[in-house]
Amino acid sequence: MGEGVGKVQAGLIHRIARRRAVVQIGPAAAFYGLFFVAPVLILFVLSFWSMRGFTLLPGFTASNYIEAITSSLYHTVLIRTLVVGFGTACIVVPIAYLLSYLMRFVFVQRAQLIFHLIVVSMFSGYLVRIYAWRTILGKDGLLNTILLQLHLIDEPLRFLIFSNWAVVLTLVGLLIPLALLPIYSSMSNVSREHLEAARDLGSTWIHIHRTILIPMVLPGLRIAFAFAFLLAVGDFVVPALVGGTQGLMAGNVIADQFRGIGSNWPLGAALAFVVMAGVMGVYLVIARMIMEATQW
Repeated sequence: MGEGVGKVQAGLIHRIARRRAVVQIGPAAAFYGLFFVAPVLILFVLSFWSMRGFTLLPGFTASNYIEAITSSLYHTVLIRTLVVGFGTACIVVPIAYLLSYLMRFVFVQRAQLIFHLIVVSMFSGYLVRIYAWRTILGKDGLLNTILLQLHLIDEPLRFLIFSNWAVVLTLVGLLIPLALLPIYSSMSNVSREHLEAARDLGSTWIHIHRTILIPMVLPGLRIAFAFAFLLAVGDFVVPALVGGTQGLMAGNVIADQFRGIGSNWPLGAALAFVVMAGVMGVYLVIARMIMEATQW
């Protein structure tokens, strides 16, 4: 009898806990489903429709995906996008890692001041920072002016703006604060005694980082790389403002399909999913390689 009552009480407690979890998670899940899942599903359905003139024709056709996969133009843009995103992440993560190390173990007294300055820089505005880089890299910008004044060049360097180089440099400046946050958070959990013990045992600076510090902050490094890579790949404002025709990326091509006279919404939706699949595939491969590289 007592055993049966106990089972009933346990079941009641389990149902109450489950309902409480639903109540707690429900608002966030509803918000996520309404503003992310539903738009993605609508876009996915739209990718199988077709366009005739300015009219959307509901139906089911794979022609949009075939064009997105087979077109040489989209191949070139996708490869450029992945290269720019990967290059940006490969620059951002080491810089953010070095800054985190200096803040955590070198400039300990000034760490909070440096951290707050970096965070405050994020509030200056996305477009403001992009136009600041345009001012620096432009033909008559700050960098060319300084080089001309120092007589290091005879004429302005034109490759500094409206190129892949300009896109990467601008994205690096925009994404370093975002990459710094997870790395510094992970490094804050590393005790100074770990490093001092390794030095006492004869470990070199490189050996300490490779065998102790990097494995301990690996979760932060992975998150930082994901932030830098995925945000760089998905950006279309920076390529439009500082990349020009040479810095065209997948985001610009997709955005063009949803605006203007020659827009094609189903093709743009298909391109979005093709790029999404390609980017996620490359990211998973890179993340796997990072995991294996830190284990040897």
